[in-house]
Amino acid sequence: MSKPILCIGTYAKTPFHIEKVGKNVYCIEELCYILVNNAFLLDEDSFGDDLFDWIDHECSLEKLSDELRSMAMKKCSIASLAGTILDYVGYNSKKEVDRTEEILRANAGMDVYRKKMARADFLLKNGRYSMAFKEYEFLLKNTDELDKKTKAKIEHNEGVMYARLFLFERAADMFFKAYKDGGDKESLVQYLGALRMSISDKEYVSFVTDNDELYETSMTLERKVNELEELFGSSKTNLSVGTLAVYKAEGKMNEYYDVVGNITQQLKSEYRDLVKGKVG
Repeated sequence: MSKPILCIGTYAKTPFHIEKVGKNVYCIEELCYILVNNAFLLDEDSFGDDLFDWIDHECSLEKLSDELRSMAMKKCSIASLAGTILDYVGYNSKKEVDRTEEILRANAGMDVYRKKMARADFLLKNGRYSMAFKEYEFLLKNTDELDKKTKAKIEHNEGVMYARLFLFERAADMFFKAYKDGGDKESLVQYLGALRMSISDKEYVSFVTDNDELYETSMTLERKVNELEELFGSSKTNLSVGTLAVYKAEGKMNEYYDVVGNITQQLKSEYRDLVKGKVG
């Protein structure tokens, strides 16, 4: 059984919006949770007077807010500010607090370019595509001498996000740009994969046939597709689909529609999670 946690302060009537994370918090424990789980996204702008005032007025933690203001005036690091909040509240384990401070210290040592790249990669990994796009696009538009390898990485990652959002034409465009800039064969494979999803089978076969240099890459893609089909064959989703066929054949329509409903809700939930902050 987990150790009970004694909450402190008051529940805010007005939430505090953490812009870098895109979330509202209503109590000091929620703030601690955000700090620990989103440390990679935070910077100096995340720890200012507006946060200290919120902790004071909305959470009724005057002592903590005064300590934070004093530390800010002394130019203490954001790692120290976050550590003070986490230690005062006692919501997180020492391991979590130490890890958060370590991430914030590492962030402070990065230049703006590396910080934005690391933040974008973190957002992509965690499925926050809208925010990741903003970081990647900033780098593409505001970095004068972006080397081709780095540019190709950004383009490839944008292709990944477009594909996960089922925007396959855009994905194909980005994967092809990534291949042209970086020469990575994986980008070319992903380009054909996105293209295969955005046009008919007949059009795809015709395209590959007309481009002899893509033959080997298309074979690599087909091997990957076959592997994925085998994995899907043993998946829970496929087993559920198989159950549907049995119920329908046996005329068990109540059971059939129950399974359809469950699969539909699961897919809807997964899709909503995937496209939060969907790109326009």
